[in-house]
Amino acid sequence: MADEKHIDIRLKRTGGAGMNAQWAWELVGADGGVVKKGTSVGDEARAFATARKMRDKLAKA
Repeated sequence: MADEKHIDIRLKRTGGAGMNAQWAWELVGADGGVVKKGTSVGDEARAFATARKMRDKLAKA
């Protein structure tokens, strides 16, 4: 799989506000292709942490 340094995290708020905000995150590889997608509910920090955990799992694989 791609090196962790070359996987970017992209967040996009898809609805809601505050603690009920809905976030869509994507892990984008060095070639610009989406490696993994997901969603999260809560504040921005929680969505970023969820995406970062997935990036770390992919880097270990």
